[in-house]
Amino acid sequence: MLLGVPDRVIDQIMGWEPGTSASMRARYLRVPDAVLKDVARKIADAIWGPPETPAVDKDQDNEV
Repeated sequence: MLLGVPDRVIDQIMGWEPGTSASMRARYLRVPDAVLKDVARKIADAIWGPPETPAVDKDQDNEV
């Protein structure tokens, strides 16, 4: 799952039958927070567009 492998491939590797594979994934696979955040970001970008990057002041580090 972390590698972006499709569910169908995971099911075959694990030997899960098509009729029970969804329940087996729900029982044995944990979705990491990083994956959830990445998907949430992609959905947000699709709905509202990517966030604007703030302008960088090149002289900012030189101020004392």
